[in-house]
Amino acid sequence: MGKHLYAWFLTCLMVLSFTTAPTYAAEGNTIESVQSLQKGDKVLEGVKIGQNMKDVFHKKGKGIHTSAAFGQEQYYEYHTDQGLLRITANHNKASAKVIRISMTYDKLQGPTYQEVQKYVSDTATQRAHYNKVTGNTGYISDDKYSYQFTTEHPKDKTLKLYRIDIEA
Repeated sequence: MGKHLYAWFLTCLMVLSFTTAPTYAAEGNTIESVQSLQKGDKVLEGVKIGQNMKDVFHKKGKGIHTSAAFGQEQYYEYHTDQGLLRITANHNKASAKVIRISMTYDKLQGPTYQEVQKYVSDTATQRAHYNKVTGNTGYISDDKYSYQFTTEHPKDKTLKLYRIDIEA
């Protein structure tokens, strides 16, 4: 009886380990997300550049939809537990593809400006602006990836990641 129970336990453990849901590396405003994107990942918050919008709708619903005033681009917004996810599609047909993804995080707990600087290329455009009246902001733009930073208060000088943008 003990051998059968042990074999059953091992079988269940193996099945559960293979059927867990996949996790995407670029989730949350973390340094791991930055590292994943800088290595070429095109997935942000479970949405992939080039993915069919039909698949996005299946996973996330229709969202708040708007169309570009000129051109074919379509915009979809999703309010998530972490913040606001914005997806841009190339047109409004059934075969529309994701061409841009932007995530603005509600909580300012991401890595610092200096931490992200370590993972971007030497040719990345980088700006940090400190102003005691208007506040402190910064951004790093590295090819198809853009990272934006801010502080909670103008007296705070530690810029934290709060937004990530990627494009096709």
